[in-house]
Amino acid sequence: MIKLPSPTHTIHKIALLGVVALALYAPVKDLLKFTESVLAKESIQIVDASFGTNMPWQEDDMSFVKVNQNAQTSLSRAQIIYTKLRFSNPTQDPQTYRKIWLNFSHENGDQEYTTDYTLYNTETRQRLIGQSVQLGPNSNIEVIAAYRFIPSYKNKSPVSMSVSWEGQSLLRNKACEYDLASSAGNTFQYQCH
Repeated sequence: MIKLPSPTHTIHKIALLGVVALALYAPVKDLLKFTESVLAKESIQIVDASFGTNMPWQEDDMSFVKVNQNAQTSLSRAQIIYTKLRFSNPTQDPQTYRKIWLNFSHENGDQEYTTDYTLYNTETRQRLIGQSVQLGPNSNIEVIAAYRFIPSYKNKSPVSMSVSWEGQSLLRNKACEYDLASSAGNTFQYQCH
């Protein structure tokens, strides 16, 4: 004779599994949140860039070139490069970004960089004092950085631009590449791949 399980026995099993799932929900959620905070890293993202002698918020002029207006030929001469940078700190600790350099890569692998910069508030357009940015936990901010760029290589233009900075460990961290050749059109909210 085949013995069928009683309906109350099945209900008790389902109820027990439900209670176990509810009991494990909070610890698993906390463990995932903790793991995410441990793996989270601070970053800097190039949101937009402009080349020339005017501030990006000034009237359009022939000496002001957006990235999509043939930036590569403009990078073969000395100029001021304005970049809108987004600093993100998803960690639980305050982070300081020091020595924020703009790096340039050429097709043949040559590298050059500029370390001479001034920071500006994007909303008030006032110059910020110092050359570092400190961010509180779980926060982000956008600033404009004006870099003085003097090309190191004659008659050569870089193909990509990136930003690097000195973090807590005093080793340089590097953000994603900003492709100067294929960044045609509006480059607001440029995302890394």
